[in-house]
Amino acid sequence: MSRPRRSGASRPDAPRPDMRMRVYTLGVLGGLTVLGGRLVQLQGADASQLANDALKQRTSKTTLYAKRGDILDSSGVVLATSVERRDVIADPRTIAGFNLRNGKPYEEGRGTGPEGAAALLAPVLGIDLATLTAKLTGTNRYAVVAMGITPQLWQQVSDLGISGITSRRQTQRIYPTGSASSTLVGVLGTPEETEGGEFTDRPLSGLEMARNSLLVGTDGWMRYERSAGGQEIPLGDSEITEPVDGTSLHLTIDSDLQWKAQSAIAAKVAETGAESGTVVIMDKQQRLLALASAPSLDPANLVGFTNDQLQNTALTKVFEPGSTAKVVTLAAALEEGVVTADSRFTVPGELVKYDKAFHDSHEHGDEKLTLAGILAVSSNIGTILAGEKLDADLKTTSRILHDYHLAFGFGAKTTLKFPGESGGILGDPAKYSGTQRYTVMFGQGLSVTAVQAASVFATIANDGVRVEPTLIAGTSDPNGNYRAEPGGQTSRVVSAATAKTLRDMMQSVVSEAGTAAAAEIPGYLVAGKTGTANRYDVDLGRYDGYTASFIGLAPADDPELVVAVILQDPKTNYYGGSAAGPVFKDVMTYALARRGIAPSAEPPADLPLTWGGDEAAEQSISTGAVGDTVGQ
Repeated sequence: MSRPRRSGASRPDAPRPDMRMRVYTLGVLGGLTVLGGRLVQLQGADASQLANDALKQRTSKTTLYAKRGDILDSSGVVLATSVERRDVIADPRTIAGFNLRNGKPYEEGRGTGPEGAAALLAPVLGIDLATLTAKLTGTNRYAVVAMGITPQLWQQVSDLGISGITSRRQTQRIYPTGSASSTLVGVLGTPEETEGGEFTDRPLSGLEMARNSLLVGTDGWMRYERSAGGQEIPLGDSEITEPVDGTSLHLTIDSDLQWKAQSAIAAKVAETGAESGTVVIMDKQQRLLALASAPSLDPANLVGFTNDQLQNTALTKVFEPGSTAKVVTLAAALEEGVVTADSRFTVPGELVKYDKAFHDSHEHGDEKLTLAGILAVSSNIGTILAGEKLDADLKTTSRILHDYHLAFGFGAKTTLKFPGESGGILGDPAKYSGTQRYTVMFGQGLSVTAVQAASVFATIANDGVRVEPTLIAGTSDPNGNYRAEPGGQTSRVVSAATAKTLRDMMQSVVSEAGTAAAAEIPGYLVAGKTGTANRYDVDLGRYDGYTASFIGLAPADDPELVVAVILQDPKTNYYGGSAAGPVFKDVMTYALARRGIAPSAEPPADLPLTWGGDEAAEQSISTGAVGDTVGQ
């Protein structure tokens, strides 16, 4: 019989209290050991890393945008500059808890959160309340509320004291001269966002594009501690790398002349219904004083612009120069010593060469003209007869003339490095067709830009020495240190005597006896040449319409300035003398006064235009019964 168990007696296998205590104590000690080790790790080995991580969470980094360099004219007039603007940035997650203004409870009854913040911001920014509320609502940490506001307007926004509203500094490009120089200076489009979320300039045309690497500068950055509301902590940790502003360009351009040229050509394009128009003004050292083209665009309104409005046609559009290029043929003949200004030619009404019959602009019988008379009446046939004297072999004649074309600057781009610039079209004389050997003599079968065409006359004005055209006078760094650009390279093309003879001969063009009486300027001797050429239309693949031009220099007795006027496909009047000549007169008269150039002191050149007592030819010359010659 078993003995009854006494109450409270322990079973042999039951755990003892002291054992339980030891296990519990060991467990607590183990946990404390782990916690202590982790604490040692956090406060020792990982302390620096954790501190850096915490700092990053409350640190912001923002770009400090460099100021783009200015573009200025020769007198320091600003053509393009940058002004400070601000983008307003919101943190919608922070704004969701908006109920304070400047640390005080917001006005009762006007809402909290995005609606309350929007109610404050909308009247300041001029943004619709519903639109602004939508921008401030969400769980994201970044939203652009407004772009390009003035610093003064940003100050009003900042004064509202709304947590979660910050700004990003940027710049805006402005063009004080507007459309007058927009195709030359160029324009910037909307800044492009980079992969890193920053913004960079987007030049679209002109010098803004050509010299972007100089103008753009180098952006800096700033890192700072911010509060929970996104505001900078004044005495918090910060670091800054200052931006380096861009280099400024100083041009040879005279902004007054640029404005005059632009106004004049825009009006003539509208009057004649021309496709486009160009005016080039340069001095005899080929410093470009104006490069105007129409159509142009208003850089303050880039909505719906066309590619044509971005182009400066003085450098980008090529055309067959027509009769203005006769000056090169006659210069070659004079320089080679095969003719003189009073050399005598019998010019028939039709001249058959190769497989083509060439004519002048007006029907006539045999005319007895001097070389000066050929230029005065712009005779195609007379120019061919003079050009043939270069050599008995026509192929050699083509090569000689080609060398003069190259020397005068045809067939090659300038050193201006302007976006879209063309070098023109000048073929290999060995590959000329039978008729092209003759047409190039009077300016068809080759193409040039307006600057190349003007360069010929500037070379003649400069006693036969060609200077590579220049547009940039110098640069200045962000500290204002100016560095002049080297002048253009020089080369002699014809002798001073030949250049003088050509200037005397071209005076007869700008007279009642020549094709450009409309270009005469009272008190000044003017030398120039008209051009009315068949216009090749690339889109149509054939000749269609005309190019009307006049290029002249003044004063002819002591040359200082050259003005070239080109009209592409004018509809109401396509003759160079009557369409382009008046624009030349208007612009050149203004330029002479603007530059303070004294009137001519010498009498007009008195060169014979006819010979042999040909009364019909003399009557034709004396009454001006001639027209611009259309190249054939």
